[in-house]
Amino acid sequence: MKRLFAGLLAGLMLLLAAVTLLAFRAVQDEPLVTGDAPLSAEDLSRAKDLIRRNDPRRLVRDERREARIAARDVETLVRLAARRGRSTVVLEDGIADLRYTTAVPPSPLGRYLNLWARVVVGADGVEFQKVRIGSIPVPGALFRAALLYGARHSQLAPDLALLGKTIDQVAITPGELRLRYTWQPELLDSARAHALTHDEKAGLARAHLRLVARMDSLPARPRTPLAELLAPLLQDPGQTGGEALGQAYRNILLVAAFHVSGRNIAQLIPEAREWPQPRPTTLILRGREDLAQHFLVSAALAAWAGEPLAQAIGIGKEVDDSRGGSGFSFVDLAADKAGTRLGELAARDPERLAAAVAAGLSDSALLPPIHGLPESMQNAEFQRRFGGVGGPAYTRLSDEIDRRIAALALFR
Repeated sequence: MKRLFAGLLAGLMLLLAAVTLLAFRAVQDEPLVTGDAPLSAEDLSRAKDLIRRNDPRRLVRDERREARIAARDVETLVRLAARRGRSTVVLEDGIADLRYTTAVPPSPLGRYLNLWARVVVGADGVEFQKVRIGSIPVPGALFRAALLYGARHSQLAPDLALLGKTIDQVAITPGELRLRYTWQPELLDSARAHALTHDEKAGLARAHLRLVARMDSLPARPRTPLAELLAPLLQDPGQTGGEALGQAYRNILLVAAFHVSGRNIAQLIPEAREWPQPRPTTLILRGREDLAQHFLVSAALAAWAGEPLAQAIGIGKEVDDSRGGSGFSFVDLAADKAGTRLGELAARDPERLAAAVAAGLSDSALLPPIHGLPESMQNAEFQRRFGGVGGPAYTRLSDEIDRRIAALALFR
């Protein structure tokens, strides 16, 4: 018995040593993907056009389609889908080179978890040719088997099986990715069902009810300053059941953004169709409804998806407006930038936001003065006066907006 016990103990120690060694090799001090630039307005516009052209809501069951996605757009879509970390995608002839880096809590093991994979299109479809986790090489067949095993034993198993039946052919070229598929509407329902976890949905339901209660308590008038709604919600976000302060802030900003943009959150959470709706009230920021919309939508995007995405969407909308819409507006851009700063603060330093909100919140505390900021410029005028996004004159005024925002007590 003692020999058996000693043998088991020795085996356990060897296993522990092996796991420790693998952990040291899996986590590294340097990131594999470094310094990827923020998404540009052009990248985001191309991605939106691609999604619009392949909008699944316009398809009927068993309709056969082919999606041709340029290499640049594949990387944009991957970056939009990855809520954390950095990624790159390089398409070659029949090969896709994927790299991904995410930060991990600092430890003696290292600071980054890096993943590199080479994907090829084989006789049986997409296969992993080579995989490396940190400095650990993993046979592609073993990695694929592990993914399949995990998929079969997860709640996503039926949906992944349906996805496998939907995709008919994958082709990779140096310039683009081609997907031929036969549409199944159940995929869209599945995507909505799995977009958020059960806890995230519960947190959003609590935030929605708090929003409704606060809006119903506001004085009955056609227009209400945004701070009168936002200040009480941020001062007491009502987190319960261990819900973190940062997550509670993110929930509040998201439900408020859905409301102010005139969209129903049931688009994201189908069961929200049964939730109570607030009394109609127009929210304004510095006297304007459009600025409240820009501010809140950008804040929610930054809190949930990260600052670069929110900045790109804000600039992208202004560029679209300058090409036939309401025109490019530096005033709107200021609201986008200020909202982004609030969302970033809510996600990254919620305690600091809580302390700042406790000192009082007004519309002038959310958005700096907007005097001297041109707006309603069509594309020709915008190009002539500012050289487009990134031009010297544009950069100077954008930097001036950043200085005004940085001067607000909320963001110091």
